[in-house]
Amino acid sequence: MRRVKLRYVALGAVLGVMLFMNYVVPMIPGLRSLGTRVMVVASGSMRPFLNVGDIVVFRGVEPEEVEVGDVIAFVVAPRFQRQYNYPPVIAHRVVEVIRVGSDLYFQTKGDATENDPFTVPARDVIGIYDWKIPYAGLPLAFLQSRYGMALLASYAIIDLALTYVPVWWRKRKEREKVATAILQEISGIRESLASLAVSTRGATSGVGILLKRKPGGVVEVAEASKPNGLTVKRRLTR
Repeated sequence: MRRVKLRYVALGAVLGVMLFMNYVVPMIPGLRSLGTRVMVVASGSMRPFLNVGDIVVFRGVEPEEVEVGDVIAFVVAPRFQRQYNYPPVIAHRVVEVIRVGSDLYFQTKGDATENDPFTVPARDVIGIYDWKIPYAGLPLAFLQSRYGMALLASYAIIDLALTYVPVWWRKRKEREKVATAILQEISGIRESLASLAVSTRGATSGVGILLKRKPGGVVEVAEASKPNGLTVKRRLTR
C-alpha cells in the first residue's frame, strides 16, 4: 500500500514539474525572466535539428538580441492555439525580424514545416536555444502525448483495482463473518430464553392444590402434580 502511494507521488511530481515548467511558468510574464528553461520536444516540426524526446535547454535572452536563424521558445497566443491547433508553448526558428515603430515581432517556422501563420511579439519570447540532451525525454514526451496519457490512466486504474479491490473484498468478508457470528449468538440467546419461558410456565402450571371438606369437619388437601401425574393427599384437622 505504501509503495503504491510513493510510486504515484513520484510519478505525479515528475509530470507536475514538467507541465509547470513547460506551460504554467511561460504564461506568467513576471516569471519569464528567471533565465534557464528546460523543455521536452513533443513534435517533429523542428526535425532534424530537434527531435521528439530531446530535452532542450533555453537561456533567457533580451528580444533585441534575437537574430534570424536563432531557435527561440515562445508562448502562443490563446486565439492562435484555438485557430491553428498550436500548443501553448513551442520552439521554432526565427526567419525574419520585424520592427513596427518601437514594437518588435518575429516570423518563425519549423525546420520541417512552413512559416507559422502568425508573428511572435517580443513579449512572448521565453528564451533562446542553448543546448540539448538527445532523446533523454522520450518517456516524458510519450506520457504527455494523447496515447501516453491514455496508457497512464489505464495503468493507474488497473493498478489501483488490483491493489485495493482484494483488500476491500477481504474486509467485506470479515464484516460478514462477524455479522454472522453475532446473529448466531442472538439466535442462541433467543432459544435459551424461549426454553426458560417454557420451563417456568410448566413449573407454575404443573402444580394444583385442591381443598375438600369431609363430614365431621375434616379438611383434606390434595396437591396434584401434572407432569408426573402424582397426587398427594394431606388430612388437616381443626
